[in-house]
Order: sequence, then structure tokens, then C-alpha cells
Amino acid sequence: MARIPQGGAGGGAGASGWVKVVDIATPAGVVSNKVWQDAPNNTILQECQVTDLDVEVSVRSAFPKVDVNGTAAILPQSADGGHYEGDVAVTLVGAGAVSVKSETPNGLLGAEDTVQVNFEAPPEILTLSFVGGYPGSQTELKAGDTFQLSGTTDKDADGVQIQNFGALVQSLETFVSGTSFTITGTIADRGNVAQLLSARARARDATTGAYGPVRDTNVGGGGVNGTDVVNCNNLYPTASWGSPTYPGVQQALKGSEVSNIPISTANLDSILFDSPTSELNVTNPTLAEPTKTVTRIGGSYNVSTPNLRATANRAANDSTTVDTVVVNIANVAAQVSMVNPATRFRSGGNDGTSIQNHNIQLQSNQQLLSVPSASAEAGGGTFIGSWAGGPSNWTRTLQVHDDDTKGDYDWHSLSATNLAGIVTTTFTGSTQYTLGGFVARTLTFSPFATTTSMDVEVVDFSKLTAGIFTSTSGTALKQPIGTPPSVTNGYTIQASGVKPTTLVWLDTPAAGANSSGTAQITNVQETV
Repeated sequence: MARIPQGGAGGGAGASGWVKVVDIATPAGVVSNKVWQDAPNNTILQECQVTDLDVEVSVRSAFPKVDVNGTAAILPQSADGGHYEGDVAVTLVGAGAVSVKSETPNGLLGAEDTVQVNFEAPPEILTLSFVGGYPGSQTELKAGDTFQLSGTTDKDADGVQIQNFGALVQSLETFVSGTSFTITGTIADRGNVAQLLSARARARDATTGAYGPVRDTNVGGGGVNGTDVVNCNNLYPTASWGSPTYPGVQQALKGSEVSNIPISTANLDSILFDSPTSELNVTNPTLAEPTKTVTRIGGSYNVSTPNLRATANRAANDSTTVDTVVVNIANVAAQVSMVNPATRFRSGGNDGTSIQNHNIQLQSNQQLLSVPSASAEAGGGTFIGSWAGGPSNWTRTLQVHDDDTKGDYDWHSLSATNLAGIVTTTFTGSTQYTLGGFVARTLTFSPFATTTSMDVEVVDFSKLTAGIFTSTSGTALKQPIGTPPSVTNGYTIQASGVKPTTLVWLDTPAAGANSSGTAQITNVQETV
């Protein structure tokens, strides 16, 4: 219900209207042991128990003006317009009756309702202090460390709520109900400057679950370290690697080569350098130096897994910083293969077509130090541009012309240098590629001609296809080499493996009707 503005005004009912206490709540405490006049409807409260004296009394009345224990209020009208209802905030002086009176429209005393409110104070912490001492040999505490609290209460409690205050973060620590406790709190991050901080907590009633007042460990201004306050400092050591250096122009180590790696350190008492992959030997592994020297002692290839580690420790709060870096290793030659985009590379460039570009990939199982080189066999197409990409996958365009001789070829002249300077000159896997087939073109027949020429070689007659004959709009039907005319919409070639290729129009009536020399056969191609 909405809070009620202050002003002038079962339960009781009669000619003077009616009024009733619907419920009682306490924002800071717990209400329990409610007794209702109209159970099980539970709309008229007769008695309850509270753990806090600041309460809100929920009232319904036939008239808007009410008085609750001397606090006058005006109730808002209900949503259905049939009565008035709202919450009236009052502060009780202790256990006793809460009286609600209504006022009639003519200012006379109306109906009255009374609720018996019993008061049971929640447990209060009587003593509270840090106990148990600092972890290990620490003299400071960092976030996440723990420290014990011990205390007593004036009545049974089954839990203590540590507040997010001072040295500790908020938590609820439960225990077997009683009047003494020892619990564990978690240290908060209060910055990286040492400061003596207290803790704050409140106890929970074992029966009602209500919380009592808070208490600090340094009540009265106590300053004993480890009892009233603890020393908090979230300062961590610094250990931060820079970029490794390598011999000459290399970007990795091989053999027993050495790398130097800069490292920034601060706020530490000890440091340890090691290789988690056992690939490196570290010079002076317990000495903080601006540059650390390492020697390769193992590993074939590593450019991604951290293999050098610095572990720095600050003793006061036992804080540790770990930083890792990858010192590249490439102790074996790269394996390089060529990836062909198709089983055959088709050609173009004659008969109104374009030279065909094929995207060739050079793949390495390692990153390469520089742009690799590889060439096509003489006559097997022409590389244009340069190898592009990297660091392990590279591409280049191979152009294939109708004038290039069809057949099988090999990739040649590989040179690929890995990050440690080891050169690969032999391909892994097949080096062969094939020039075969050609892209679609449209051929025109001279007047009355039954043959036409295309300036490209047919290698595999079974893959030769065509579209239509424009003079008949009929689908071009391929016939075996040597088929005699006449075949409606039929075509064939005189021979494969020759250039230029003669295409034969087997439909002699259609050819004889081509007096204008405009008849064509479309989409003649040899597929992949």
C-alpha cells in the first residue's frame, strides 16, 4: 500500500463506520506470531510480535481520517472506491496495544480497532574482535585473504552478518545457535596503500531471523593490530615481459641459440623464472634483472604456448604476480604444400573469352620469416603478381590461356624460410597440377557452313558440352566423333587433342538454311 500523508483520522464497526488493522510490518525487523480475528481470511490482525519498534500499520476504514497511536493520517481511497486504505508509520515505545480510531465526516469519533503488539529485541553483539592472527608470516592482508572474528551476544544467535565495511566484504556466517561465536571473514580490496581497518557485524536471532544492531571490532577507538584492527594492503608486485629478441633477422630460436627478453619489475621481495614447457634454460633464475637471457634446450616448434614464466612475490601480504611470454622456437624446417583450387585448371583468352585466373595457395605448417617463392612449370600457365598473405598461408594468381598446352605440370623452385632461418626447398605432398578444359564461348557458322573453328584444344571429349543452336532454338546434342549427318540439332568435333578444334554441325538442313551466316552454337565448353 502507498504511504499516507500526515493529517487529521474489526475491528470496530457500527453506525460510526468501521476500521480495522489489516497487518503490521517493520522495515528493519521481523514480524512474527501473528494472530488473526478472521482466520483463515487473515484480514483483521489481533496480535503480533515485532523485533523493531519502528512499524508500519496497514489500515482499512470506511472513512479517510484515522488516528494510529496518536499519529493522524488520511487514507487514500481504494482502487474500487469502496473504502480507504494505507500504511501509517509509527514508532512504538515498547510492547502494548496499538489503537486505530476513525473519524466520521462530521468530525466525530468513529469506529476503533486495537492490536496487541509484543516486542522481542533481536540479539546484540556484546563483544567483537579479530582473532587467530595473520596467515603464515604475513604482516598485511590482501583481497581474498581470510581472518577470524570472535564475539559474544546477549541472547541466542545462529548467524552473524559481516558488513561490507572496513577490512571485510559482506557475508553471512552461520553456526550452531548460542551466545558465542568464532567465524571467518574475507578481506576486501581497499586499495594498495597499507591501512589499519576494523570490521563491522550484526547477529541474527535464531528464532525470528531478525538482525540486531551492528558492532565494530574497534568500539571505543581500540587500535590493537590483529584484535581491534587489521592491516590491509592490496599492493601486488609487478612483473611484465617485453618482446623477445632473436639472433640476426630471425624471429625464433633453433639449436642452442639465445634470446634476451626485457622485463619490468617492482614491489617484490622474491622472483622465480622458469620454463613451464621445459624448452628454455633461464640464466640467473632467481635474480630480478631488467633483461633475462634464455637458451633453447628443447622444443621443435612453438609460437603460441607460453614457455617463459616470471613469478614475483611480495612477502608482506604474500601477493603473487605471474606473467608469461612466448619465446618463439622453430628448430625444424617448415612443411610446405601447394593447394590446387580444382582438379583441372580451365583456360580462356581466345574466341572472345578472358584469360582464366586461378587462385593458388601455398600452405606452411609454420609461420614464415619472409615471402616464399615457388614457380609454375614452363608452359603450364603464368604466375602474375607476387605471393601475398602470410605468415603461414600465401596466395598467388596463375593465369591459364587457351594457347597454353593442356596436360600435367609440376610446381617448382620452392624456397620457404621459417622464423629461425631454416629453409625448405622440397614440397610436402603432390606437386602436380593439370591444365585441362576451357570456359564457355559462342561460335558462329559462316553462310551454309557445317563447320566452325574454336581456337582451343579439347582434351576430354566426354566433358565437352554446349547450349543451343540459335537458328533452331534447339538444345545442342553432342554426338560421337565421326557421326555422319544429318542429326537434328546435333554437333560433334573432328578430333580431340588438336588446336584449333573443328566443330561440326550435323544438322545439314539447318546449316543449309543459314544464308545470313548468323547461326551460332552457344556455351561451348569443356568442364572441369
